[in-house]
Amino acid sequence: MRLRAEMLTLIRLALPVALAQLLTAAAGLVDTLMAGRAGVADLAGVSLGSALWLMLSIGVMGLFMAVNPIVGHYAGAGRYGQISNFMHQSTRVAVASAVLLFILLRLHPWYLPAIIDDVQIVIVAGGYLNGFSWGVPALVGTFLLRPYSEGLSFTRSHLIASLVSLAVNVPANYALIFGNWGAPALGGAGAGWATALSFWAAFAVMILFSRHHRAYERASLWHALHPWDRNELKHLLRVGLPIALTLFVEVSIFALIALFLGGRPSTEIAANQIAMNVAYLVFTLPLSISVAATIRVGTEIGAGRLDGARRVALATILLAIVAVAFNIGLLASLADEIAALYTHDAEVARMAARLLLFAALFQLADAFVVPAQGALRGYKDTLVPLLLAVLAYWLITLPLGYLLGLSNAFGEPMGAEGFWIALVVGLSLSGILMTTRLWRIGRAPFLIRFEPVPTRRCLWRNLNLRDKSGSLNKF
Repeated sequence: MRLRAEMLTLIRLALPVALAQLLTAAAGLVDTLMAGRAGVADLAGVSLGSALWLMLSIGVMGLFMAVNPIVGHYAGAGRYGQISNFMHQSTRVAVASAVLLFILLRLHPWYLPAIIDDVQIVIVAGGYLNGFSWGVPALVGTFLLRPYSEGLSFTRSHLIASLVSLAVNVPANYALIFGNWGAPALGGAGAGWATALSFWAAFAVMILFSRHHRAYERASLWHALHPWDRNELKHLLRVGLPIALTLFVEVSIFALIALFLGGRPSTEIAANQIAMNVAYLVFTLPLSISVAATIRVGTEIGAGRLDGARRVALATILLAIVAVAFNIGLLASLADEIAALYTHDAEVARMAARLLLFAALFQLADAFVVPAQGALRGYKDTLVPLLLAVLAYWLITLPLGYLLGLSNAFGEPMGAEGFWIALVVGLSLSGILMTTRLWRIGRAPFLIRFEPVPTRRCLWRNLNLRDKSGSLNKF
C-alpha cells in the first residue's frame, strides 16, 4: 500500500514535468516541421545546428541538475536558510557559464566548415546558431531556476513557462522562417531566432514565479546577495560536474551521430533528425519520472529516511516500465504515420520510419537507465554513474556505431541504421549497470553522502539564515 502511495506521489510530481518536457519537445518539433517545409537543406541545417548547441550546452544543464537534489536535501532537513546561500553561489556560476556558451556558439565559422561538406547546410546552420546564441542567457537562467523549483517539490512553474515558450515559438517560427507578417524570410536560420525569443519568454515566467509564489517563501532568492562561499561552490561542483559529464557522454552520442552523418546524403541526415526528434518526444515520459525520483529521494535522504528512499527507487522503476510500454506500442504501430508528419519526401519518410523501429527497441532499456539515474542523483551519487556511462556509450556504443555505420568492418556500411543498432546495445548495457548501482547504494548506507548540519554558532554568523520573524530557521 505504501508503494502504491509512493507511485501516486511520483505521478503528481512527474505529470507537470512530463507536460513541460512535451511542450519543450513540441518546440523542437515546430522547428523541424517548419524548417522541413522550407526545404531539405533547411531541415538538415537546423538539425545540425540543434545538435551542436545541445552538445555544447548539455554540460551546463547537467551541472545545474545538481541543484535539485541539493535543494531537496536542505528542504528535507528543514534547512531553508541554506538554500538561498547555495543558490546565490550557483547564480555566479550560471553567469560565467552563459558567457562561455555564448562565445562558443558565436565561433561556429571556425568549426562548421570542418564538420559539414554541403555549403548550403553550413550557411543555414550558421544562421541558426547566430540567432540562437542571443537566447543563451535566458536558457542558462532557466537551467538554474527549474531545478531550484523541483528541489522545493514545485514543478508547475516550469510547465507554465514551457507553455508560454511554445506560444511564442510557433508564431515566431512562422514569421521568421517564411517571412510572414513583414518579417524577413530567413529560412531555417529563422528557427534559431524564434527559439531565442521563446527562451526569454520562459525565463521571464520562471522569475515571476520565484519572486511571487508562496512555494518559494521559505527559500526566497530575492534579498541581499550572499558573499562568496567556497564550500557551497564546491558542493555544487562536486555533485554537478559528474552529472554534467554524464549528460555530455550520453547526449554527445546522439549529437556525434548527427555530425558523423554530415558526409552522408541530405536525405539520410534529415531522416536521422526526424527519428531523433521523435525519440526525444517519447523519452519525456521516463525523463519526467526520473526528475520526480530525484525530488523524492533527495527529500527522503535529507530527512534521514533511508527506507523511504529505497521505496521511492522501486516505485520509480515500476512506473517507468509502464510508461515505456506505452511508448513501445506507439512507435511500433505508428512509425510510418509519424514519419509522414515531418516530410513530404517519400525517401526521407521511409528511412525515418525504419529508424523509429530501432527507437522502439531501446525504450525498454530507458525504463531502467533513466529512472535509476534520477534516483542516484537524489542520493547525490554521481561519480560512479559517470564512469558507467563512459563505458556504455563512449567505449561501446560509439565505436560499434562507427564500425557498423561508416566502415566496411561488417560488410557494406549501414549508415544511420548502424548507429541506431549500436544505441540499442549501449542503452541496454547502461540499463543493467545503472540498476545494479542503484540496488547496491540503496542497500549500503555508508555509500550515501550526508551533508553535516551547521552548528548554531555558524548559523548566527549568517543573518540571512533567519526567517522573516527574526528567529532562526528550524532544521
